[in-house]
Amino acid sequence: MKKLIIFWSIILLLPVVTQAQTEASIDSFIIKGKQQLHQALNTWTEPSLLAARAFFERLQTDSTYPWLIHYYIALADYRLVSFYFSQQHQENAKKFIDDGIEHSLTCLNLKADFAEANSLLSSLYGNKIGADPMLGMTLGPKSGTMMAKAMKLEPHNPRTQLISGWSAYFTPKMWGGGKDKARKHFQQAIAYYDSFKVEDPLLPDWGHEEAYAWLGLVNMENGEFDQAKINFDKALEINPEYNWVTHVLIPDLKKKMMPEK
Repeated sequence: MKKLIIFWSIILLLPVVTQAQTEASIDSFIIKGKQQLHQALNTWTEPSLLAARAFFERLQTDSTYPWLIHYYIALADYRLVSFYFSQQHQENAKKFIDDGIEHSLTCLNLKADFAEANSLLSSLYGNKIGADPMLGMTLGPKSGTMMAKAMKLEPHNPRTQLISGWSAYFTPKMWGGGKDKARKHFQQAIAYYDSFKVEDPLLPDWGHEEAYAWLGLVNMENGEFDQAKINFDKALEINPEYNWVTHVLIPDLKKKMMPEK
């Protein structure tokens, strides 16, 4: 009888142990996926970005954090959109804009109060307008609504300010954007990165070096070369492997600083 009790005690404990092991496993996979997506930002190649996206796509079979998996797929889509726009591949960009919007909406259907997904969806709507300006009348208000909701949910979230800066940078001043407005958002993002702490390693924590890089870009375009150099150096202090700064922005800055012959 005693052995039978011990046997059933062990059996009853097995599901708990298995579930804990499963959760630990998916946690480690999400962290690994975040690292892969970060490395893809550094290398900035199509294969690395697609591989990071595929990594998170394979995690969709797990039911532990479905909303978070959809968010990271949408973030990978957003990175791919930026990459394809930079390569003038509009059709490829459009495909991932639509996919990113779909995954962001799925994330928000599962977790409506997730500020990160609201701000990301706002930016993806902005990308869609950039690809087809005729959609501005319908998607512009949607983008603004999502960003306002993100700011209300987490008013000191640095990524919300960073994404707002991107939006302002690519929006003409006559339509409420402009480089001066973008500068303020990038500066605010940097201030929030210093105070907004992410305790859960599964949650988004990207963008700190990007805020410095974009602020430096605005500095450079305004002829503030010394300040641009300071901000580019700060970006590399945070992320020494940041390809855009080392191979694009700093070389461009050096050319602009060279005296004309």
